[in-house]
Amino acid sequence: MIKDELYLWLSVWRPCPISCVDFSLYLASRFKERNDNYFCFFGIAGLIVDPVYALDWWFPPTITGTMPGIESILLGFSMGGIAAVAYLELFQEKLKLRREKKNRPILVDISHIWPLTACFIIFLFDFFILGWNSFFSSLPALVIPLAFILLLRRDLILDSFFSGVLMLAVSMIFYFVPEIIFPGWISYSWNCDMISGITIFKVPLEDLVWFLLSGMFIGPLYEFWKNAKIVPEKRIL
Repeated sequence: MIKDELYLWLSVWRPCPISCVDFSLYLASRFKERNDNYFCFFGIAGLIVDPVYALDWWFPPTITGTMPGIESILLGFSMGGIAAVAYLELFQEKLKLRREKKNRPILVDISHIWPLTACFIIFLFDFFILGWNSFFSSLPALVIPLAFILLLRRDLILDSFFSGVLMLAVSMIFYFVPEIIFPGWISYSWNCDMISGITIFKVPLEDLVWFLLSGMFIGPLYEFWKNAKIVPEKRIL
């Protein structure tokens, strides 16, 4: 019982380290509009996907005893915010965001939202219609739209790659802090029997792959949506 209460406390506070990183990036960011958009969307996305993941992947306790919980929103906010600006802020002395066209028809903007729509449709179809595990449902849902984005916008490959690597690095805080405080938290909250059971530094392989692909997918979304380019700062006068 005491262990259950301790793991509940850890689960409630698990998004806090990532949220602190995200908040720090937000305060220093030159792209607050971009960050705000990602806050809203991926906070809502957390409410949708967490109940699915809880069926066969991970099932951390929440303060409300429900899935999704408040933690789902907070984690979604933070992940989206970090992936949105981490690459640009890391190279802020050399890179700057420039829009190709300021006054674009609204239908053009809407047409660029299709990667998000495709991601959700593929994920839900794979899970509920094909009956795939939620992790394997996530793979084509992230990879297929990402592949189309990068085929259409090859200038975003570096943005995508480094966003994924940075998201993966930051996500390790999400695992290491709780696991160091109370060893066994990961095995308690993850359904290891329904995933590969392979771990790297005690972190399930599936989670590492998911964070990497999610960062790669989220990173270039804004540039694709707004038809924007990342160019050397010295070229913008």
